Amino acid sequence: MIKSGAPLIRSGLIILYSFMFLVAGYIIIRFLYPFVIGFILALLLLPFVNKVERGFGWSRSLSVILAMAGLMLILITFTTVAAVEIANGLIYLSGVLPDYIKNTASTVEQWITTSLLPVYDRINHLVLSLDTSQQETVLSSIQSITADVTQRASEFIQLVFNGLADLLLSLPNTITILLFSLLSAFFIAKDWPLILSWYERLVPLHGVTYVKKITDEWRKAISGYVLAQVILVGMTGVIVLIALLILGVKHAITTAVLIALVDVLPYLGTGIVFIPWILYSFFSGDWFMSIGLSVIYGIVVIQRQIAEPKVLSRHIGVHPLPLLITLFLSYQLLGFAGLLLGPMILIVLQSLVKAGVVQGVVSYIMNGK
Repeated sequence: MIKSGAPLIRSGLIILYSFMFLVAGYIIIRFLYPFVIGFILALLLLPFVNKVERGFGWSRSLSVILAMAGLMLILITFTTVAAVEIANGLIYLSGVLPDYIKNTASTVEQWITTSLLPVYDRINHLVLSLDTSQQETVLSSIQSITADVTQRASEFIQLVFNGLADLLLSLPNTITILLFSLLSAFFIAKDWPLILSWYERLVPLHGVTYVKKITDEWRKAISGYVLAQVILVGMTGVIVLIALLILGVKHAITTAVLIALVDVLPYLGTGIVFIPWILYSFFSGDWFMSIGLSVIYGIVVIQRQIAEPKVLSRHIGVHPLPLLITLFLSYQLLGFAGLLLGPMILIVLQSLVKAGVVQGVVSYIMNGK
């Protein structure tokens, strides 16, 4: 009786341990996330720290400081270059935007005069031809629509201002989180050998083996995923750059880089830039630019939809069909965030299978080994 119930007991233990692991992970990510950021940052710095320590014979603390200083220098350089490009773009916009606004206002005014006002006169004439009760019904409907639009517009404006206020209020908290993340990264990287010795003493040998296999699989899959995104962004950037050069757009390189970067965003992607640009060109009467941008946007969207499953599956080692199923289920369950988390979920599941964790759990449940 006990033997026949042993697999059930072991299954219950696995479920209990998994639940405890998930709860612990949630608590750590929810309340100790600066240290999680510091741990990830330390892992990124470790190869360089170890190389400097062994190659130059420097102390580990000095090697960590040098690695963090190099990282900060890279971030500052990247931020400076980005700020310069944005400043150049803003200077360019400050020169051309007034004319664009003037032309757009003139176009909108002409459109209202030639198209909207005649329609309004016809509707007004039609309303006046109705009896009193029908006129009151139409007017009440118009007032209801106007009130709804006004309310939504005020809510949107309030949301924008609240967002700006929250952003300003979050700056001190962001600085605190950054400080704790950097300090934890320093101490984790500095004492990494000691942390490894604690880990090897506390965790059983087979657990260490499984964790090593899982981390190796994660490293391969995540690097493949990042490489796939770089390839997809590069493809988008090249297509957009060539098309913008053909259309004669100024600052084509900067614009193409911006569009390629926003292509990483799920669902929205390049539409954040293209759709307002297309609408502006249309209403300003620049038909050539409007049609050209529409064609570029269509090509980019189609290329992304066709290439993404193939490129991702090739670099993370998953067949396109399971990847598409995972992306769709993640989108249904988590919304837009699921399009980003879907590949990560698949990477975790795949690493557990390839590392032998699933087989090990099944063997433990069935045989106790």
